[in-house]
Amino acid sequence: MKIKLTLASFVLTFCIYSFNFLPSDDKDNIEKVRNNEITGEEIYQHIKYLSADELEGRFPGTIGDSLTGSYIANEFQKYNVNPAGEIGFFQPFEIYTHVKLAGVNEFQVDMGKQKNTFKVEEDFIPFGFSGKGKVEGELVFLGYGISAPEQNYDDYKDKNGNDIDIKGKILVMMKYSPGGSDAHSNPFEKYEPTRFKTLNARDGNAAGIIVINGPNAGDDKLIRMTYDNVLQDAGLPVIDCKREIIEKIFTENGLDMLKIQNEIDSTKTPNSFVLKNAKALIETNVEPVKVTTNNIIGFLEGNDPVLKNEVIVIGAHIDHLGYGLYGSLYAGNDKQIHNGADDNASGTAGLLEIAQKISTLKKDDLKRSILFIGFGAEESGLLVSAYFTKSKLFEQMNIAAMLNMDMIGRLTDDKLIIYGTGTSPVWDGMLDSLNNEYNFKITKTPDGFGPSDHSSFYAKNIPVLHFFSGTHPDYHSPADDYEKINSAGEVQIANFVYETAMTLDKMEVKPDFVKVVSSDNEKRSMGSVKVYVGTIPDYSSTEEGMKLAGVKEGSPAEKGGLMAEDIIIKFGGKDVKNIYDYMYAMGEFKPGEEAEVVVLRKKEMVTLKIKLGSR
Repeated sequence: MKIKLTLASFVLTFCIYSFNFLPSDDKDNIEKVRNNEITGEEIYQHIKYLSADELEGRFPGTIGDSLTGSYIANEFQKYNVNPAGEIGFFQPFEIYTHVKLAGVNEFQVDMGKQKNTFKVEEDFIPFGFSGKGKVEGELVFLGYGISAPEQNYDDYKDKNGNDIDIKGKILVMMKYSPGGSDAHSNPFEKYEPTRFKTLNARDGNAAGIIVINGPNAGDDKLIRMTYDNVLQDAGLPVIDCKREIIEKIFTENGLDMLKIQNEIDSTKTPNSFVLKNAKALIETNVEPVKVTTNNIIGFLEGNDPVLKNEVIVIGAHIDHLGYGLYGSLYAGNDKQIHNGADDNASGTAGLLEIAQKISTLKKDDLKRSILFIGFGAEESGLLVSAYFTKSKLFEQMNIAAMLNMDMIGRLTDDKLIIYGTGTSPVWDGMLDSLNNEYNFKITKTPDGFGPSDHSSFYAKNIPVLHFFSGTHPDYHSPADDYEKINSAGEVQIANFVYETAMTLDKMEVKPDFVKVVSSDNEKRSMGSVKVYVGTIPDYSSTEEGMKLAGVKEGSPAEKGGLMAEDIIIKFGGKDVKNIYDYMYAMGEFKPGEEAEVVVLRKKEMVTLKIKLGSR
């Protein structure tokens, strides 16, 4: 569309223009150490710039994101790597990255004789997944808002076991559960997420939800309004409010909230009731924010008249968390930049160094073509790599294999993790042979699906390898800074990836693709969900339901007939509007049980039976 091209042109112009505003000392430093080989000095300078505070965590759609794209494009240009995006080096893509307050957000409590109006962001705040709208209704205290049949516990009943009428009511729920704070011995753990608690309320036609910290929670701070990467909202207004507001209503009714919470916790018996003479008005308007980000794509054409038509992709994601709007593991409440030196300025630096080295090869030394991609918005759920693999650029290329680097800057004790080793029969022997020179202690993970952009290529039946030096305590925190990078270790890993690419380049035929059958120890945990289905969500989808990017080979999903592109709309009789609905519906089942699954397949409704596996 013309509008998109205009926007993308602006982004490209801004990126090129903005490069002139990079700190001159940073530009000079990289020029002082520039070398056609992969060196620790260059890696250090690349990471130092990419994780500088001035880039503010490289969050998609920000100036820091544009500066990052500009930096990579300019480096590619210096290496004489050809632009291969939709506009120069850039492949623009629109995504939702966070939420904001929009319009009126109001909260009032009416006690009959007294009506109080409260301030947004001071006394209350909508949840990021709150539905839009204005509702009024009587207040009902619903304990923790949990219905757990296997625990013989249901907050939707009063202490005598009678059903609570919630239709048209505004429900007051405490955070967490009566199970205590020890996650290893809390049978209510899977019910604690607030998203989960909204499902029964929505299905029971409640008007809205007020969430509070119970007295035993200690502090009474409001949540940060965050985006959970799902566009579908809760279907009703959901707010977090100061406990003191609700405690005052309890006091007016002659009730002691602390005593009630202690009784629920100690007896594991619900105590829900209507709060007499108490009504509330809630109006929430929360809006997802759409921004433009980019894949940065460069291309070197091979010289063999036949093999140049096959492409080896080398990639790394270039974004990070900004100020921790999503994905942060930082426990503090203050606003801090998440610089992401290891995640993934390290992989980006590796991509640049490898591109520079390959670009200096003699003409006849490169048989196949090489595509270098800096992926945007990986932290948002692999969105932009998925966009690439669905684009015309991808369709026009015969991709032989994909090599990915994500967090390769903290090599410790020579331990290197490589995902995707089962996606082609050539990988094991090739990696073992190359490692004779490097002596890495390699941990091989056969599965091609994993927590980075290689997954998007594996879903398209392309052999993949993903290189990873391991996690650490600074992961997704403000402490992931460039001073902690092991530059010498990254030189080794980047050279290993380079040698892998060059070995692929010299092969007479491209590597065969293999779908990996997941073994039990490869089935990743989904919190407290104990059943295994083997579905791979398409995080780039904006359709209602849960769209599948693929299913794992040999999994219950594949055996039951689920396919890539299916949209799950019901699981076990429960409506599925997003990935959270799907996970919570799975949580109702035990391994070995059969679930009826309804999907939309090419706009036709298909009903399947799936026997669930065990995690």
